[in-house]
Amino acid sequence: MESTNHGEGPVAASKRRYIPLNDVLPPLETLVVAIEGSVDPDGVCCLSIPNRVLGDWANNREKNTSFVALANEYIVDEAITLNPEAARLEDLLYRKSLGVVSKVRAARGVNRKNALLRSTTITILNGETISAADLQSELNEVTYLNEEADAFIEGLQEEVQDLKDALSEAQDSQNNPGGKIDAVSNRHARRKIQEVSEHANKALEFLSTYGLVAESLKVHTTSGKTFHIPFSDDAASENEDTVDLRVLYILDRYGVSDAFYHELAMLFSELPRSRAVKKARTDLNHTMQLTRIPGHEGAYRSFERSLCEQLSTMIAQDATSFQPNQKIKVRISGDGAKFSRTSSFVLLSYAILMPVGRYLSGIGNHTIAVVKGAEDYDTISTAFAATFQEIDGLQQLGFVAVNGVSYNIELFFSSDMKFMLTMLGLNAANSIYACPKCTVHRDCRWDVSKPESYYSTTMARTLVTLRRAFASHGRTAAVHQGSVNRPLTAIPVDHMMIDELHLFLRIFDVMLRNLIKMSEPQTQQLVAYIRSCGVSFTIWESESSDGKVEWTSLTGEAKKKVLKLLPSKMKDIPLPNAFLDDVVQLWKDFEVLYNLLSSETPPPNAADDIHLKAKRWIQLFLRIKSDGHQKKFVTPYFHVMVYHVPDAIRQFGNIKQFSCQGVEKHKDDSKRNYFSSNHWDAPAEIMLAEHRLELLQQYAREKRHYTKHAAAYWHEGGMQEMRSQMRETLKY
Repeated sequence: MESTNHGEGPVAASKRRYIPLNDVLPPLETLVVAIEGSVDPDGVCCLSIPNRVLGDWANNREKNTSFVALANEYIVDEAITLNPEAARLEDLLYRKSLGVVSKVRAARGVNRKNALLRSTTITILNGETISAADLQSELNEVTYLNEEADAFIEGLQEEVQDLKDALSEAQDSQNNPGGKIDAVSNRHARRKIQEVSEHANKALEFLSTYGLVAESLKVHTTSGKTFHIPFSDDAASENEDTVDLRVLYILDRYGVSDAFYHELAMLFSELPRSRAVKKARTDLNHTMQLTRIPGHEGAYRSFERSLCEQLSTMIAQDATSFQPNQKIKVRISGDGAKFSRTSSFVLLSYAILMPVGRYLSGIGNHTIAVVKGAEDYDTISTAFAATFQEIDGLQQLGFVAVNGVSYNIELFFSSDMKFMLTMLGLNAANSIYACPKCTVHRDCRWDVSKPESYYSTTMARTLVTLRRAFASHGRTAAVHQGSVNRPLTAIPVDHMMIDELHLFLRIFDVMLRNLIKMSEPQTQQLVAYIRSCGVSFTIWESESSDGKVEWTSLTGEAKKKVLKLLPSKMKDIPLPNAFLDDVVQLWKDFEVLYNLLSSETPPPNAADDIHLKAKRWIQLFLRIKSDGHQKKFVTPYFHVMVYHVPDAIRQFGNIKQFSCQGVEKHKDDSKRNYFSSNHWDAPAEIMLAEHRLELLQQYAREKRHYTKHAAAYWHEGGMQEMRSQMRETLKY
């Protein structure tokens, strides 16, 4: 069998020899050039090149392709780049590749196989490498200049188009698009007279050059009806198309339908006409540039443009908080949402982690993409591909230009466990290797005897290890370690932050489930004590399962209230005496632990304190000999709380800033916008309604402060008791 000649190299075609490939040898595409020794700009490193790779270069090197360029493509680590002008290195690689061809050709049988399996070590001298940081800096500068030029050209094109549109509109606006004044109602006639007044004003502007001012215009219809049209400011103020933007804000803020407002405007003539409201809404919609997602029912906008607009607004509000050399943290979040029984959506949003950004509220989170579909890897990877590409570009660039000033940015990603694992290309949360931060095995998550740095060093996940593990997918789980897909973004794993809110919610669910099991069959007493905490709660037997019980899904605020008030009442709950004290202590310790890890200003030793308290808490959890407290119920959130939350607090100050509390509120706002839309293009309507509210936020009414004086009513179950009495009254 003869080798195919793909180009002219330094070896003549007549002297080339084919290196046979054996089925027992690893595939050529899996071989890489490894770096040995430390990479030091002033020192020396070595390249370990598989002989099969060298032989392939000698036989199949394309014309005008250097050996140094081929080596750069095969280097597994991007820490160094070989200098293409290194003549010594080019000659050395050439001679080594020919030597490999000769040795393999001369060998037979096992010796030939062994020769192919060996590697050749080549020493790299000073001056034969190029710093990756220098290359990246040059690339960033060129990219930035290209983007600036593209933005300038785009701006000129938009200005030209605006002028064309204005000219076309001015020409079209002179004509009457509807019926004659005699043939329309009195209201429409007044509107048409106003249009005539505006056109006449423009047409008679030349009078000012003669020192003349037109006061009125006298016209009459074909039927003889006469109109006196004044040219005064008072007449212009009577324009029925004028819309108070406060009205538009209220309509969008509370999801008021167009049909309802139309009926209201017909009853009260002082309100703007519904036609004018729709026009004002359309004008605001045109200020946002949306792009449809090909192949999906979805839409997205430019992440960089939206980020620059929000930063510009914030800088105008509080310029002292933004310095050019300051690194601005930007948190990107994703979440799935079931808006109706048949409609599920996936939303991608971001927030600027500055106090002025209000990132813990819904208004501080801004949607960049929405797609209708399931929250799975296929939908997210295809629908948000363009958005992820833009995010990766900003991650590589490291800054944005706002009003001619460059601001450094630092990107983070935060979400619940399901979305986080999807973003990293990992298996589900119930898989063997479900931790997004490290490769801990499911059967070892309960073991808290390891030192704190154990899982953040030797077993830590990185983008490089995730990609390598994905390349080995198809082998055993111990090899790919849960990496079933390629990571979706270039945001580093240490910047993929676990949401403290979902950490609390999921651990609380485990504790509540175990408490209900322990209180059976006297669960109604437990229900009464939970209700006494001021929340609505019920336990019932499921109709679709064999005797299993279900219970009310509490909100986050309700769960925090129960965690605070229920432990003091557990002494009266019918629980087994053998571990009653441990259960009470477990709930109390978790409240202390959560308050510490969710603090926005944790104490200096918070990281060490959280690690120690979390270890003791899991040990106490396992000490309770009851169903639901076995090792298999130690979820990834338990492990993250012990080993990865302290590391994040130590690195970034606190994890409260990465909370998805604002994301959940923002999702509720998007759900309201969905129900107020016409559902023909729901993703676009959701984003447009949010955009209008952002533009009209200045018209929001500042609510008065209310102080809750009656603690018994608000915090000790009084409100719940009153509601129960009202329900009992309604029965009769």
